[in-house]
Amino acid sequence: MDKLQTNRSTDYYCGNGISFEVVAPYIAKRSGDVKIAICSDRVVSGYYYNKFEEQFLKLGIKPLLVPVDARTSSKGLTSADTLFKALVDFDFGKNDWLIAFGGGGVIDICGFAASVFTGGINLMAVPTTLGSMIDGVLADKAFLNSSGHKDEISVPFSPTVAIIDPLFLNTVPPKVRANGYASVIRLALLDNIELLSGIEGKGDFRVYINDIYKSRMAVEDKDPYLLTLGDELSDAIESYFRFMNYSEGEALALSLLATVSDSKREPLTKIYGALGLPIRLEGCTEKMMIKTLKENFSHKGVSKVKMADRDGGKWHVFEYDADEAMKILENRLKRIIE
Repeated sequence: MDKLQTNRSTDYYCGNGISFEVVAPYIAKRSGDVKIAICSDRVVSGYYYNKFEEQFLKLGIKPLLVPVDARTSSKGLTSADTLFKALVDFDFGKNDWLIAFGGGGVIDICGFAASVFTGGINLMAVPTTLGSMIDGVLADKAFLNSSGHKDEISVPFSPTVAIIDPLFLNTVPPKVRANGYASVIRLALLDNIELLSGIEGKGDFRVYINDIYKSRMAVEDKDPYLLTLGDELSDAIESYFRFMNYSEGEALALSLLATVSDSKREPLTKIYGALGLPIRLEGCTEKMMIKTLKENFSHKGVSKVKMADRDGGKWHVFEYDADEAMKILENRLKRIIE
């Protein structure tokens, strides 16, 4: 088991299969006789819960499993309330432990609950997708959707500890896998293009995830807002299709492809083909997507828009008038829409 290098107060540990060996002993050693609630979605718990639970049963602890709907289209207050009710019925206290066992949606729902339940509770994050290992557990906020709008509600997010186990990546569905690919591609464009060489997971994952974290920290040192590169168009794609046609990662991958120069688009397109990522936006007109972009800007009610953009071959964060921002996004859209 290796400790990953980050600038966070949270400890991040990585190792193949460690989630089935160290989670229960870690909590028992630090907290003694406490209650454990494990929040997960039905897919992850169906694959792994029995094996995950065994380590607790060996220590005489019977955890509570709380299944939630963590799909992007459902990641809202209703899912959070399902978790809250289960914790109350379980007589869950401030010193007990909540374990987020799943992808980015589960991490967000649990992060939200851990921040507000009884003023804050212990949270262990056990991400099961590449996207949640890269973005979810390193985010400084937990986000929920509301009224069809993405990430409308947020609270501070800081898990007590995170366990990064690459074993879970073996069973991630292709559409969900795209979320992780897009996160890596964004960091590759912003900081280290060499990250693309290991994106299919054929090397030493512990070395690779440390390289990813290193790039993320380097980008944050420049300007944390750079990590929103591509979000404006990807959010519009998700919103237009009501989180159905394109996964979060597929939408972001399309948006990132639209940001690069012509010389870089062709080699990046070949990588997309190898990864099964879309290279054209289908199922809507340019006019309707522009309308959605404008509605998203209007919903935020701002006259100035912060946006990551290239200048002289380097990425910077600029503040544009809304009309200027729309022109940039319209030009990006033209590069990917049918």
